[in-house]
Amino acid sequence: MKPAGESADGDRGADASADGAASKALVTRRQGPIITVESKRNAQPAVRTPTGFASPKQLGAFRELRTQLMTAAAGAGVAASFTTLVVPLSAGAGGSFVARNLAAAFTLEERRLAILIDCNLAHPTQHTALGVEMDDGGLYDYLERPHGDMQRLIQPTCIPALHLIPAGHPPAIPREYLSSSAMRSAMTALRQPDCYVFLDAPPAKTAPDARILSELADFVLLVVGYGQDTTDSIAKAAEMFPPTKFAGVVFNEPTA
Repeated sequence: MKPAGESADGDRGADASADGAASKALVTRRQGPIITVESKRNAQPAVRTPTGFASPKQLGAFRELRTQLMTAAAGAGVAASFTTLVVPLSAGAGGSFVARNLAAAFTLEERRLAILIDCNLAHPTQHTALGVEMDDGGLYDYLERPHGDMQRLIQPTCIPALHLIPAGHPPAIPREYLSSSAMRSAMTALRQPDCYVFLDAPPAKTAPDARILSELADFVLLVVGYGQDTTDSIAKAAEMFPPTKFAGVVFNEPTA
């Protein structure tokens, strides 16, 4: 399976592979407040043109990956709604690209919604790629003041039925936001029928955030740049996550 890799411009060089890159996806399964999410197909579009999406040919690979995840979800009894954590092993692997296109693939089927959450505060990219402004803040603004209105953070994009919660603005005093009760409550509120949530995580090598986020997810996908990491480092990264949640590895492979 070969979905396109992200360009350096699309992910600001922090979580991207080279222009023209591709991916091979392999999925193998190892042993609060009420938020209203509507399709918003007639909602006001994003203010900038989206970038960093797979070509029609490459989209087929993401559709196959979607099918494999749906099959795994059916076996786990969560097919109606589940959360997938997309984790790049290293910076430059293209995790944000994979998360974005996988989320978009889920919206291709009728009556399905997808919410993409940018959890990479150090290098947020999804609002730029999807052409969404952050006037109302983002995930970290809400977690800083969890009594605010989270509903307004769910932004429509130019992709019908694909919504984005951008990362937001860096807090003045860093805290363990991702393990907070506010984060858990927000994720619980987003779990609704035919609504699929995708968490775009920071690289597994740089911080414990990906491991913390895995506690909130049903499945974990590890994104690896082809030739970028050793087999041992990939295996060690996979062991960071619960075996029952680890869905597989997406390899980003440069093309000629």
